Amino acid sequence: MARTKRAARRGGGLKTEKRDLEASQAVTTTHDAASLIDKAHTLLAQSNFELAIKFLERALEVEPSNLEARELLGVAELEGGDVDSGREHLLHLLPPHTSEPPSHPSPYLYLAQCAQDPQEALGYYTTATAILERRIAENERKGKGKAVVDITGEEEGGEEERQMAVTALVAMIEIWMSDLCFEEAAEKNCDALIARALSISPTDPEVKLSLASIRMSQSRFEEAKEVALDLYNEIEGKEAFDDTLPALPARLSLSRLLLEHSQHLEALEVLSTVREEDSLNVEGAYLEGWALYLRAGAIVENPSLLTVTPSLKPPAAVAAEGAEGVTQDEDEDETPMTAEECFSESMRSLIECAKLYSEQDYVDEGIGAHVAELLEELEKKGVQPAMGDLEDEDEDGDVEMAA
Repeated sequence: MARTKRAARRGGGLKTEKRDLEASQAVTTTHDAASLIDKAHTLLAQSNFELAIKFLERALEVEPSNLEARELLGVAELEGGDVDSGREHLLHLLPPHTSEPPSHPSPYLYLAQCAQDPQEALGYYTTATAILERRIAENERKGKGKAVVDITGEEEGGEEERQMAVTALVAMIEIWMSDLCFEEAAEKNCDALIARALSISPTDPEVKLSLASIRMSQSRFEEAKEVALDLYNEIEGKEAFDDTLPALPARLSLSRLLLEHSQHLEALEVLSTVREEDSLNVEGAYLEGWALYLRAGAIVENPSLLTVTPSLKPPAAVAAEGAEGVTQDEDEDETPMTAEECFSESMRSLIECAKLYSEQDYVDEGIGAHVAELLEELEKKGVQPAMGDLEDEDEDGDVEMAA
């Protein structure tokens, strides 16, 4: 049986190689730019950037002035990792290389992402958002309007167009809050940009998180907390893998924001969906351990929290319930976790994070240093990790982290 499976896998690989060979041959035998571009669209959808580039280069040989081929080639180069070549092709879509600038947003959005400085990125984002907001306004005047298909074959109408606009506006806010945070106009521009984003999509999680970040930077902490809790209330009680949940990065950002406002239980509830959907996520494991550590410290400082707050089940127990099909309603145990249990669960999560961090060569040194610091403090307290999904740990429990 094993030999048959291996043979089947080899056969599958040979079929793929054969298809790629046939496609490569088609590059040289096809003389119609439109057909070459159509094939490139298919290859891009399959993330076969290398072969897509060959088709697009051939299309430009056949028809050097074809702007669709030029833009797609730029996109394929960027997605394939060649930022310089991709940027160069996209710049050739703009004057003086062309008589008119593109009237659709995608080239500007791609150029913004590979811009060489923040002001350049803002310029491209500004052009893209102006195009998108104009289209949104036109669609609203006409009703739903007709979906527009951009040069890469993606529909930009309706919600897709709104999502592109708010994503670009949020990216501009992030530039003003990071690279340009010391500029005199930073706060004013952030307020103006978030107002535009809210007018386009007031319920978008990324927009709400951006609003909360702005309010935090302005020391308007209660307003930031209100935004965070509002977003939490919208997703409270939803199970992992629910299509209506915000994207995983947004939930991680929300968890961080909730922790900044000492909303430990709320953060842990959000993180439970992250951990269930992606158990290998380093940041998810880190934030779970940090939240439990903070929760334990809060109980030590104020033991009455155990009588006035809802129960908190150990993450390992929640995972076990999910595996066994046990729902919260079926479990009558409402006993909240003690500070000692929270510390123990925190150590379990942090050890798991350390393991994932090392295995994945994770790039965020800040997380690595903080995890090492927390584990050292827990060891000094004499805390033992809770029994969970820890595997292949050293017998002495030592965990090495990059400082």
